[in-house]
Amino acid sequence: MRGEDVAALQTRLGSLGFDAGRVDGIFGPDTLRALKDFQRNVGMPIDGICGPTSVEELLRVSRQSSTNIHSVKELEAIRFQTRRLSELSVAITHQGFMDAPAELLRTTLAFKGAHAQVIMHPDPSQLATLSNAQHADLCIHIEEQPEKQEIHFYQGFSYSSASGKALARLIAKHMNAPDCGLQVVVTGLNVPVLRETRMTAITVSIQDASFWVLHSPKTAVAITKAITEWTSSDFRHHL
Repeated sequence: MRGEDVAALQTRLGSLGFDAGRVDGIFGPDTLRALKDFQRNVGMPIDGICGPTSVEELLRVSRQSSTNIHSVKELEAIRFQTRRLSELSVAITHQGFMDAPAELLRTTLAFKGAHAQVIMHPDPSQLATLSNAQHADLCIHIEEQPEKQEIHFYQGFSYSSASGKALARLIAKHMNAPDCGLQVVVTGLNVPVLRETRMTAITVSIQDASFWVLHSPKTAVAITKAITEWTSSDFRHHL
């Protein structure tokens, strides 16, 4: 139900136009629905089981496309979304020792009208589960990362989150601006808090807790500005 074989199934289904969700290597309800749709379209028994016959049929009809239908849908959803920051539900997650910067980010977002909540758990998979249970629209995970300053979006199994990448670049732009003055880079990553969340998710990794405390007011403002821009019609029209 998890792993490279599931990711390969999701990739092949997506390249054929059957939306199996994000290519995350997890056989969930979206993958099951897409597999059944595929079986229905090729005249197979609709059992939702990817056995030898289904694999043989997938290999026969599939084409190796660089475009996954879910990526296309995700990008279109950004372009045509109508919600503003004040209408978003944001989960701010961390694995401990980040209470102060997490709470400052929450209050900064709340001041702008967003419904934001802090979720703490030492297990990143549990953070994803808890965020999903809250039906959050967006997950911002903050953490320490020695000697590095990075913004991460989900990228794995030859798949990249279009909405996550767009938001990550905006956060980096505002963090690197003169009024914030950090030097962060954007990179894709395949980790549980990004892979297992069902919403757009971003990880903000700053070098240590003391650095977070010193710079958290500026980073909170930069992240809030980025999310505001991410939801603006001017930004969406340029995607």
